[in-house]
Amino acid sequence: MQIRPNHYPEHFIRYLGTAGTRFVMLSQERASGGIWFSYGGVNGVIDPGPGSLVQICNAVPTLDAMDLDALLLTHRHIDHSTDMNVLCEAMTNAGHCKRGTVLVPLDARKTSNPILYRYISKMVQRYTTVKDGIRISIGKQVCVEPILHLHHGVDCFGFIFRSPGLPTWGIISDTFPLSHLPDRYRECEMISVNTTMPLPRNKLQHFSVSDVESLLGRIAPKLLSLTHLGRGILSLGAETIAQELCTSRTQAIAATDGMVIDLKKLSFS
Repeated sequence: MQIRPNHYPEHFIRYLGTAGTRFVMLSQERASGGIWFSYGGVNGVIDPGPGSLVQICNAVPTLDAMDLDALLLTHRHIDHSTDMNVLCEAMTNAGHCKRGTVLVPLDARKTSNPILYRYISKMVQRYTTVKDGIRISIGKQVCVEPILHLHHGVDCFGFIFRSPGLPTWGIISDTFPLSHLPDRYRECEMISVNTTMPLPRNKLQHFSVSDVESLLGRIAPKLLSLTHLGRGILSLGAETIAQELCTSRTQAIAATDGMVIDLKKLSFS
């Protein structure tokens, strides 16, 4: 079921961008701004890549980066992280209000080249390094569980979001299809999966369409959304691929730039 709102649902995600691979990002064939979420009274952005702030400012209905409470980074690659600093500026009212939570992997922080500039990190109320399975409160009653991924030598995690009385949902970021992922994501009613290519390719640690199909053979979220789409998927038709992934228990969709998913009703527009 689709929604056509002139305002946002109470609990939702909005895809600020759905680009996968550097070539789609560099051409801006799809935008690359990550995911905005409003869930359980907490506003956040996951993986604010190139153009995230612009996508927020241009969103209809409107979004305001100064309403952010949290920024979450799955890994340090540039297509996921370039707008971290400017969104921290917005979240902290240009540093005038020490507030907000930032969650990052260890190698995005404890390094000679941290993703978050040191002077900006001092503006944030809470700057936390994520660890596999260690749940973190990000405000109100919203809890985030990091899920260990495997991706080209960098620390990388997916996230599962929980809040009392609301559907549990999660994101699978860039990763090789590890054996523990189905069990860890089993309780999610909605999963957003970074799906970069139609078929697995040697040395590329990304989910393929066939990997998503295997995942759906083991778990059954009510809604699964494909994002972080590479040119191979785009050329074949992402919507057609998603339709072929649907099962009797799971509706699969292909995310588009600006798509909104109602996290309570599991409807989309």
